[in-house]
Amino acid sequence: MGISFDYYHRTSEPLHHETAQDFFLKLYKKGDEFEERTVEQYYDEDFHQFLADRYIVGTCPRCGHPEAYGDQCEKCGSDLSPSELINPRSTLSGKTPILRPTKHWYFKLDKHAGWLREWIATGVLDGKQHHDPRQWRKHVVGQCLSWLDGGLQPRAITRDLDWGIALPLSEQEAAGKVLYVWFDAPIGYISSTKQWALENGKDWEAYWKGGDDVKLIHFIGKDNIVFHCIVFPAMLKAYGDFVLPYNVPANQFLNFEGQKFSKSRGWGIEQHEYLEDFKDFPNKEDALRYALLRNLPENRDSDFKWDEFVDFHDKDLADNLGNFVNRVAVLTHKYYDGVVPAVDGPW
Repeated sequence: MGISFDYYHRTSEPLHHETAQDFFLKLYKKGDEFEERTVEQYYDEDFHQFLADRYIVGTCPRCGHPEAYGDQCEKCGSDLSPSELINPRSTLSGKTPILRPTKHWYFKLDKHAGWLREWIATGVLDGKQHHDPRQWRKHVVGQCLSWLDGGLQPRAITRDLDWGIALPLSEQEAAGKVLYVWFDAPIGYISSTKQWALENGKDWEAYWKGGDDVKLIHFIGKDNIVFHCIVFPAMLKAYGDFVLPYNVPANQFLNFEGQKFSKSRGWGIEQHEYLEDFKDFPNKEDALRYALLRNLPENRDSDFKWDEFVDFHDKDLADNLGNFVNRVAVLTHKYYDGVVPAVDGPW
């Protein structure tokens, strides 16, 4: 599609494991950012394992969507816990899981509610104007303030899994515990910068701790707003020294022919299939890129439809833009010998 990575890094890399574990230990040693709890968690008896949030589906208690996940309903956007789901079932066995006690570590997100509200609503951080809240999209600010109005709660940042980043505590204390993806994954932005800096002779801290010279901007989807505007900023502030996001221009959802994209249902556009189907069309990459830009869900959900894709190309590009360029070129040659004339006087 004519798109390439500036830099590509994975959270499975050793440097990321080291960075995420160091981040946890810094907060852990502070003594007031985490609390330990023994809780009841869903367990799949057929697979002999506790179930992470995304391994549990059920009916959303807010909107009734029957395929909500254990951490979030992707239809209404509500943040959930597995115990809130109606008729929960394991995605591994398809059966109803049972509850078993297990110990986890919780990040005290609620203690950060005060400064988070001021920072999001007014842009003020530690008495200084950090950003202009008028530049943040309304649905981003609205979703954040709604979360804050509902009252922040401590969030579990560990899971019982046989893969992931091991909790860097003693085997007796934390056997089988790994960092939850929404604790370790955003730290991947930092570890990625570290790896890039090592390979290019740069100082990674200049990009994360550079004060007013640094502008951290997250381009994301709306289902990740709370993690990038509330959870990750709270982690960064708790750690100290790091800059916080200057803006989070989150897009709404792009649907396909009236339904959500779904890889499991095969509903969507596969890039390799598109390139094969349009292999004889010389501008196929630009055509799709323009259609996506033309239909970008910046402030509300939008829908990709094949009929509109054809119109975007034939009417917008070929007819309107193409005819405009052609007329300008013809008239420039006719009246100015093919040279764009100088413009005198005020604009």
